[in-house]
Amino acid sequence: MTDLQKVGKRIASLRKEQGYTGEKLAERLGVSPQAVSKWENAKCLPETSILPELAGALGCSIDSLLYPRELFILEAVYTDGQTHIPVTRFVNDRVNDNTLDIYVNTPYIGASIESERLKILTVKFQTPEGIYYSFAQQNENLILNKNSAGFPDDKAFQIIDAFYGNEKEHFSALQKMKHYEYFKWDKIAVNHESFPSSTASDDTEYLTVIYQNADGIHVISCPENDTLYYEKNRTQLMLRDHSKCILKNIKRLSWEEEFVECPWAGSLYAALNYMGEDYTYSQIMGMSGACYRVCFTDIWDYSCTDALVTFDYATPLFDAIGYSFHMAERLEKQDRKAERQAIMEDIQNGKPVLAINLRVAPEWGVITGYTDHGNHFLCRTYFDKEIFDSLERGEEQNAGDRQMVFDENEGYLSNDFWPFLIMHFGEKKSENKIDRPSPSDILKKSLTILVDSFHAKECRGYYQGKEAYEAWIKGLAKEMDFQLETDRENVLRRLCVNDAMLCSLIDARRAAASYLHENIALMTGKEREHLERIAENFLSVSDSFSAFRAKLRRSSTCKISYNMIHAFGISMPKHRREQIKLLENALVLEEENCRLAELILLKKL
Repeated sequence: MTDLQKVGKRIASLRKEQGYTGEKLAERLGVSPQAVSKWENAKCLPETSILPELAGALGCSIDSLLYPRELFILEAVYTDGQTHIPVTRFVNDRVNDNTLDIYVNTPYIGASIESERLKILTVKFQTPEGIYYSFAQQNENLILNKNSAGFPDDKAFQIIDAFYGNEKEHFSALQKMKHYEYFKWDKIAVNHESFPSSTASDDTEYLTVIYQNADGIHVISCPENDTLYYEKNRTQLMLRDHSKCILKNIKRLSWEEEFVECPWAGSLYAALNYMGEDYTYSQIMGMSGACYRVCFTDIWDYSCTDALVTFDYATPLFDAIGYSFHMAERLEKQDRKAERQAIMEDIQNGKPVLAINLRVAPEWGVITGYTDHGNHFLCRTYFDKEIFDSLERGEEQNAGDRQMVFDENEGYLSNDFWPFLIMHFGEKKSENKIDRPSPSDILKKSLTILVDSFHAKECRGYYQGKEAYEAWIKGLAKEMDFQLETDRENVLRRLCVNDAMLCSLIDARRAAASYLHENIALMTGKEREHLERIAENFLSVSDSFSAFRAKLRRSSTCKISYNMIHAFGISMPKHRREQIKLLENALVLEEENCRLAELILLKKL
């Protein structure tokens, strides 16, 4: 016989559980609010014709509505903390005589989750006393009856249980979690130091946490060497979103910024600045020795301005700043997956990654983040300014792009190409380790590079140091190579490469003068005088070529689209002769600098 009181309470309870008001439920069913009120107050039963729709709205069967039990499963989920499979109907059908006794494992439940994580069955159930939560882990029985009082539905956040390990072997981690709760940390590092780990397990282990909040009971599983985060005022546990990770506020790169001409050093400057290292651009150029470089190739290629094309300036720089580093060069496609993962891990750990060929052309830039699980990188490059200028002007045709760049991508552009050279920051050495070089040792190494790079021999078609000056002079003297009328395309290329080399030389020697002046206090006596002279010579080289380019700009009458005024100016024989003279004078000063550096090193050794 149908019990009106029990049916009424059942309808009211399920209505509230589904989030309906009496009016909203009535509206869905096409009845009056008074009709719903009568059902819930045991005045009458719903009409037979409306029972199917009512049961559907309340998420139950007609039988369970009209003949309610005293134990009813409101929700059941089989989960490994990552994949969640609803099994409410299956579990509810296993309630017999107001008792549930169910063995938790995949074959019995019929819900398969392919993972090594611990599997958990969570339930939300109702008895005459109220609504409660319970759970059981795999290979255990979940037993409930009408007198069961699991974890009450009191809406407060609490950690119910926790385990560390995997489905093969795991240990309780509840006390550890309670201990960490005491400190109110915003995040918990999941590793073998923080949680007990099996000595017999070589497989990945996980922290599995069962917790309750206002939304119900939840299971979350965090793999080792990852991090568990508290969100929403410490009422929810979350994993880091591995589909996307962006490092915010890495400075922009531009050739228009004064004296940051070298993309490799400029990218390092931006990355180190983000990482809290307060090195200046000139210090990076000086400690690496890149401030002494000059390079030339007979084919007049832009790559001769790349800092690392011929000489290893990276090793001394990373030794000086106390980091290890490693590089990935021209990877085959089958190796990209592992490298992509390495880039993502660095970004997740707050380390920008340097790379060549991210956007437009092969120059150094900074990988600042990733989206779409690493399928797309975000970056800073020296080619970004035009795009940013357009977006910041709010040009209508770029409105969608602007929102994506500034809102979704934290102000970064997406990469165009897979980089062919990638540089990763490794571990940082402790500040008090004895193997960290002193400022004096760093300066001595820098001067050693001055000498070594000046005398370096041709490498893969690139001339260095003294040979580069001589080859550059010889190249400018070839009158037949600068006939615009007969070979315009190749002449323009030579002219533009020549101007890029001038810009690089001006910037590098200015950085050299700045770095050496900054370290003059490390020297005494004659060595101090030598260092001052070296710095003055470098500044003189920088100033002379800077004045030369300024004069070309003033004297040029060419009207060129993309600012090739300097390049066209040097096409005139008299200007090339003037540049040759400047290069010859610069070579004399640099030979003097090399001799003075050798004297300093001889004394210091």
